[in-house]
Amino acid sequence: MKIYPKKSLGQNFLIEPSVLPKIICAAEIQKGEVVIEVGPGQGILTAALLEAGAEVYAIEKDFELAQNLEKIMRSPKNLPAGRHGLKVVHQDALFFDLSKFANYKVVSNLPFNIASPLIRKFLEADNSPKLMILMVQKEVAEKIVAKPGDSNRGILTLAVEFYADAEIIQNVPKTSFKPQPKVDAAVIRIKPHPDPKPHLRGGGELVELELFFKIVKAGFASKRRKISNSLAAALRLEKNVVLDLLKASQIKPELRAEDLSLEEWKRLTQEFRKIL
Repeated sequence: MKIYPKKSLGQNFLIEPSVLPKIICAAEIQKGEVVIEVGPGQGILTAALLEAGAEVYAIEKDFELAQNLEKIMRSPKNLPAGRHGLKVVHQDALFFDLSKFANYKVVSNLPFNIASPLIRKFLEADNSPKLMILMVQKEVAEKIVAKPGDSNRGILTLAVEFYADAEIIQNVPKTSFKPQPKVDAAVIRIKPHPDPKPHLRGGGELVELELFFKIVKAGFASKRRKISNSLAAALRLEKNVVLDLLKASQIKPELRAEDLSLEEWKRLTQEFRKIL
């Protein structure tokens, strides 16, 4: 079956096999381990995961691709590896039910157009994966690992930091994909905290997630403005009120949102909880 990539689904098929060994090594797959793969495409990574001994749930929104993947992996030459280890699920991964999974990993070349919401879906799930090895646009990877003071730092950075540790482990040139995207990619390792409770606290108390992200979103609403001005404008608060909250949070009002650490955002959320 001749499969043509669909731009509307953000499909850029990985065609360079030399990228695979580092991904498989980083995933530290144990035989029989459950791995969720989103956007398997033509199955180059799927085959490598099966060969490593994983039980793969391949989530594919494109019906033609899902059918083709089943056909490829059930062919005589691939049957020994894929006979028991593969389940192809034709579904939008953003709506995939994770409730039946436990102690699983996510290893994927994520569709570029939904990488950010997918990462948040997995991290914010009650049963988040124990490890994620993801290929994403290089600029997305750089946003995820950006430290305070880095202009790449944003809402996605804080969303990942809140739940996990992340690092870039490999850059992947755009020539490794078909069709060739306009930008390079990167493989990122995201390790969720095994016990999230200490990381959900600010000032010794649990941080309200909805309020936390409301404050973060307000802070980054006008990224080039000082944090005091951005928060006041986005939340429609008097400037002196915001200045008092920043002082109580031990945050300099002349800083920008990108300059704040995760701990500073959590302290700020706890102060805002007193008035919102």
